[in-house]
Amino acid sequence: MKKFSVLMLLLLIGAMVTAGCTAFEGTQPASITDDTLSLSKAAYESESYAYAPAPAPQATRSAGGYDGISSDKTGVSLPEQKIIRTADIKIEVINVTESAERVKEVAKRYDGLIQSSSVYAGSQNRYSGTVTIRVPAERFDKALAEIISIGKVLSSSVQADDVTEEYVDLAAQRDSLSNQLAQYNRLLTKGQNVSEILVVQKEIERVQVQLDRIVGRMKYLDSRTSFSTITVSLSEPAQVEAPGGYSLPAVISDGIAGFVDTVVWLFIAILTLLPLIILGGAGYWVYQRWKNRSE
Repeated sequence: MKKFSVLMLLLLIGAMVTAGCTAFEGTQPASITDDTLSLSKAAYESESYAYAPAPAPQATRSAGGYDGISSDKTGVSLPEQKIIRTADIKIEVINVTESAERVKEVAKRYDGLIQSSSVYAGSQNRYSGTVTIRVPAERFDKALAEIISIGKVLSSSVQADDVTEEYVDLAAQRDSLSNQLAQYNRLLTKGQNVSEILVVQKEIERVQVQLDRIVGRMKYLDSRTSFSTITVSLSEPAQVEAPGGYSLPAVISDGIAGFVDTVVWLFIAILTLLPLIILGGAGYWVYQRWKNRSE
């Protein structure tokens, strides 16, 4: 009888344990299947916003102009160098106007552009001018060599500014703000009332302004690094001076100017004295007539 009671007790405990396990399995969350992940990903990618999230570091970032990510021997991704190259050259030439045109032709030949150009006359009819051009960075050295050959180089300065660190930092900020903008756009579609929607829209505007500023700065750096700037200052040599400290062309010019001034002065004097001359001539004629009659 005791054995039967113990056996019944064991059976009862086993039944309770089995029922508890079954109930526990029934309360477990549903497993995430591949179909569910696919649907979630599709829903995430279907949301529209101004800037897409950043791709993986190995991918090419063409949206922001960030195209270079290379890897060294250790496999670490390295960004492409962003270097701004500029040159400032002063050249002495025989004819400033013709030399300025030659500098412009160099810019056109190397698929560059003319940023500014000016030619003006100085003292003693000596002309000078400044031409600023921009050429593709990979053709900077060749264009510079041709410009130097135009005349006598008085001074030359070439500068290279590495802005890679700033560019990488801007790219990281851009990616972070793009992700924030995507999150706010998702929240906007789930807004329950007007106040929540207004708060989210305000945050979207704030992030968008920051994102536009960063993207604009990146575009500016892309432009400065892809095209190098060359500023050429042109001047004519000093004229040969005659003994006594006067230049021969200046003496001739001053002599001609003095002659013209003298002729003008005489013409003015004649016109001023003309009435007196007429009156004097008339008086002399009257006097001669009266003298002849008296005789």
